[in-house]
Amino acid sequence: MLNFQTNSQLLYKEAINSPKKVRFMVSDNDGGFKAVTWGEFLENTIKIALYLDSIMPLTDKKFVVFAKTRVEWAYFGLAIEACRGVFVPVFHTSPESLLIYITNHSDADFIITENTLLAEIFMSIRHMPKVKKILIMDKKNDFTNVETFTPMVYIEEIYKIGSRLMEKNPDRFPQLLSNISINDTATILYTSGTTGVPKGVVLTHKNLFVNSSDWIDVLGPLIPNEKIDLLWLPTSHIFGWGELGLGHVLGFKTYFTTPLEVLGLMPIIKPTIFISVPVYWEKLYLMAVASSNIENKQFDKLIELTGGRLKFCLSGGAGLKREVKEFYYKAGLLIIEGYGLTECSPTLTMNRGDDFDFDTVGKAFPSVTLKLAQDNEILAKGENIFNGYYKDKESSTEAFDKNGWFKTGDLGTFTDKEFLKIIGRKKEIIVTSGGKNISPALIESKFKDSPLIEHIVLYGNERKYLTALITLNKTAAQNLSDIAIKTVVQENIDKVNKDLQSFETIKKFYIHDKSLTVKDGFLTPALKLRRNNVYEAFKDILDKLYEGSALKLPQRDSSL
Repeated sequence: MLNFQTNSQLLYKEAINSPKKVRFMVSDNDGGFKAVTWGEFLENTIKIALYLDSIMPLTDKKFVVFAKTRVEWAYFGLAIEACRGVFVPVFHTSPESLLIYITNHSDADFIITENTLLAEIFMSIRHMPKVKKILIMDKKNDFTNVETFTPMVYIEEIYKIGSRLMEKNPDRFPQLLSNISINDTATILYTSGTTGVPKGVVLTHKNLFVNSSDWIDVLGPLIPNEKIDLLWLPTSHIFGWGELGLGHVLGFKTYFTTPLEVLGLMPIIKPTIFISVPVYWEKLYLMAVASSNIENKQFDKLIELTGGRLKFCLSGGAGLKREVKEFYYKAGLLIIEGYGLTECSPTLTMNRGDDFDFDTVGKAFPSVTLKLAQDNEILAKGENIFNGYYKDKESSTEAFDKNGWFKTGDLGTFTDKEFLKIIGRKKEIIVTSGGKNISPALIESKFKDSPLIEHIVLYGNERKYLTALITLNKTAAQNLSDIAIKTVVQENIDKVNKDLQSFETIKKFYIHDKSLTVKDGFLTPALKLRRNNVYEAFKDILDKLYEGSALKLPQRDSSL
């Protein structure tokens, strides 16, 4: 295992040794990229850290970060870490109600955001009484010259004050770094629960460091000497934040980009490293197989689409279909997959470059111990695993069994070669092919007041979007035509969709003409939904709602 160092300590060391080496490539707003060196990275981080340090002692103070993926995440994130603050990321498309909940529940003292996003929450600031300042990543402009209920400080002012403090006390930043403890809380990550509001996963520097060390031990040998990656994943998620952190440790040259631009940039930037959720690996696959009926030409197209220099491929957030992995492997690209949860910092298992099984999620990390409960639930122990949820003793207790094993909520089995295979979910969480965690019960509960809908069951695990099985209240439906029923159901869905994040919205539905009953095994005697039984019985029907997006290799013309 590596000697303990936080990312801010690694930054300081690397920037002192190689200040002119390029760490980031960021948009120049003119269609190109401009370089940010390690030295510039350190200087910007120090200015922010010293500004924050001048406000108050920041140990255990919470910072909500609410912004799109951009280089300032790195500056603010490492500055917060250096001051022993706690990083609380929020996905940039989160609705106002969720932002307010996380900010208040986490006891946040500061919000960090972009102007465009902040404009949408101005009228809600009054609902965040503990927030002392709002820190803005962009420079001040006319658009953001608006009154708020909380003082706003723009980046140029932060840098100006930080520069003065650097000149006044050049040794202050190293002093801050020396005070960081391995047991300090590093971050609180809010993740979807099976019901109710999100839960705050508390992770320490030790949790993250142990998992990072395992990652480097297992996958480090696969990382090429020329380390160029395209970072488009949301840094509000542990997957994207983890990629950014690994770049600090291993010295990536990271190009910041967006979900819309990333695939178009691959043949231009020619990355050697690509880390993604399954949906993007699938898009590249579909483009390749659609280019020709000849397999070798499809492989050539894949290499062209990815830039021709790709060496390290990692897929996470959800399972990737076997035919996709096999296609890439035949083309000379091994896609590595693993398994984990936010509570585990996040990784528990990983396939290896020389030891993999496409039907599994790999073998346990060196610092992780796994076993199966009697019902095949995957249980885990290790120093990467969190101790509990923020201000939620009941859920924290429920997360572990009486012997201290973390209950993942997933069902698994081990092969004879000790690979872990996921066979189902015990907890009711849907994970889309885009890596988004969705609580189906929470969304389904929003339809309880609909007089027409008796039951709605969301479906979409490892799919691009959600669909639903719907049964009707026979009394409410008896005098309605089929067209009227579909219209009312769609209106109900549209109403609920308005209050959801885009990835949570229901795109298609199937109306079943019978009720879900205890006798048929779809409900418990207490009338609770037996979700897996519904999925099994209606799988073929629900899968047809995705026709047109199913992944199938095109049949080859036998005459060719």
